[in-house]
Amino acid sequence: MRADEVYAILKGKLVKLTEDIKSMGDWKPIQHKGTVQTADDLPTDAKEGWMYNIATDSIYGAAGMNVVMTADGWDPMGPIINMAPYLTKKEAGELYQPKGEYLTATEADKKYQKAGDYLSGTDKTLSVSGKAADAAVVGTKISVLNDIICGTPHTDTVEEYLNRQRTGVVYQSKEWKSAVNPTTTIEKLGVNKLIPYEPSTDTVEGADGYANRPEFQWWYGNYIRHDNEDYELTAIKGEDGYSETGAVDVCSFGPMFYYRKEDKGDYFLWSYSDTPHEDLGLKPFQKNANGSVPAYWLLSAFPSVAGSDGLPRSQPGKKILRNQSYGNIHQNYQKKGAGYLGCGKERQTFCMIFNAIKGGQKSSRKISQGVNNWNFQFDAAEQRSEKATYFPVTAAQAANLEVGLCVSVGYGSNNNGSVNKDRGVGTMHSYADDVKILRIEDLASGNKAVYLDISEGFTTAPVKLTDTLNAPITMSSMHIHTGETKKVIGKHDGAAVSNTSARHPYRIQGVEYQVGAYHVAANAVMVFKSDYSKDVYIREKGTAWSDNENIVKSTYKLVGNIPASADGKGSDWWVGDVGIDEETGAWWQIAATDSSDRGMGSRAYAGGTATSGTRESLETGALWNGTNSGSACVDCWLGLWSGGWYCGSCD
Repeated sequence: MRADEVYAILKGKLVKLTEDIKSMGDWKPIQHKGTVQTADDLPTDAKEGWMYNIATDSIYGAAGMNVVMTADGWDPMGPIINMAPYLTKKEAGELYQPKGEYLTATEADKKYQKAGDYLSGTDKTLSVSGKAADAAVVGTKISVLNDIICGTPHTDTVEEYLNRQRTGVVYQSKEWKSAVNPTTTIEKLGVNKLIPYEPSTDTVEGADGYANRPEFQWWYGNYIRHDNEDYELTAIKGEDGYSETGAVDVCSFGPMFYYRKEDKGDYFLWSYSDTPHEDLGLKPFQKNANGSVPAYWLLSAFPSVAGSDGLPRSQPGKKILRNQSYGNIHQNYQKKGAGYLGCGKERQTFCMIFNAIKGGQKSSRKISQGVNNWNFQFDAAEQRSEKATYFPVTAAQAANLEVGLCVSVGYGSNNNGSVNKDRGVGTMHSYADDVKILRIEDLASGNKAVYLDISEGFTTAPVKLTDTLNAPITMSSMHIHTGETKKVIGKHDGAAVSNTSARHPYRIQGVEYQVGAYHVAANAVMVFKSDYSKDVYIREKGTAWSDNENIVKSTYKLVGNIPASADGKGSDWWVGDVGIDEETGAWWQIAATDSSDRGMGSRAYAGGTATSGTRESLETGALWNGTNSGSACVDCWLGLWSGGWYCGSCD
């Protein structure tokens, strides 16, 4: 039997066995983890399916009893069987001959070759007839098959895991140009039209026909970036070594996909597949420095926070880094290594691709709002001299608050005789710096106590700034902590709690968006022209970073131009359509529409009537942007080193 035939039989048996087990209902694979001396030595944090042998008598039975962890606790499975009284297969073969009719020596000589060394070496390709299959390779193949069946890729075999499941199916959608039809709806075509899609929350599971399709699978992992900017997985969630804390970065990754947004005259045709389809002109979402295509796409899963090493890290459960800019992103990320330069415009392109293919929408807000309506500043409703961990607000103000969202507490600075409460003032965060609201309780006065996630209390007595100016203690809304989207059911897209309240970040393919801060595109520089339009330049992988306009123009790729407003006054405008450069993954606004409910449903903050100079690209929107925010929102006002408290970044 050929090696590939053996492999096919093994694969069939594995699939059949797994289907039989799954037909029994909910199941967990049993993993033998070792031996303990007593029942008291069993681990308290054991997972379902872990099995241990207990060496001594216990409440589970006699010495040698095996127990396995179930949903109801430890369950005895039976002791180790003493096989001493039984013959081994080898002993039986030496002592006995199977029953049957046997050839005579003469007949055997005519039918079979004499024993000899006919095979040399092993076949590692599992494709050569007459050669023994390499055991190690077969073992790896079986391991990958098991991973596919269980949906659990492993770092050392992830490429084969993904490549073996590629289907070649092409998913397409039709997006009308706003000048022809200003609708935000994108028409899903062919097989794609039959697949339902709704975002989920942490309590409601939306219809999602893509969740179990191999082309749309994703996982969390840890990764590094090499000096040439190529990424590499180092651990996958569920493996030993995976971590979401410390000096590590957390990514989302999935099978590499190929895509195109093709101009068809009156409309754009979106195409998406897990294979190249050169006849359709599809391009890979990401490439290595040498031009090869990785087996998987990879993006940082969360906006950047401060890691245990003080460096910008993609991790859940923390407040984001503020005051990010095109310039300081380069400074700070480079401390992690030469290959770290921050995430660029491709992050929003990723969002647009899946909104078009899965969601059938140009406007991201029609699917999930993100955080765009969590904006307030309340002065303390009561003054107290004793310290406490709550902030007093009126009952009316409390009605606008939400447990689990984040605030800062502090006081403003003196600005020529008035109190400056801008969140960029450091003292506005003196008592609580972007912390969660834990609960809201009644006060005897009829006001409400907003308890915060802090260890040290504070007073609410005003702070003296000058002899004639006191600053009230103020609570300000702030960005939502990273990782809230991990609460979304299963591996669906969507937001925790609500996709429509405009107070919660959302995720797409495991990538978290809109925590309440602009995303500064780390690879983009906009250059103003004399007509107030802006050329968009993109730093390609391998190109040296620069903040010098002349160097940018000569070394970065000019992907397109953001037109000026139609009124010729450098006014802001609603985005109707965007262009995409598939080679770099960059996007830019190309056409206007007339409202937030049309086209891309986002605002272009044009940057005024500047006729020269450079700007950074602030994307998605901040706490207060409301209907101006979304996947195609861009703010063109800030210089390359001008990050504000509302500016975040991603690796």
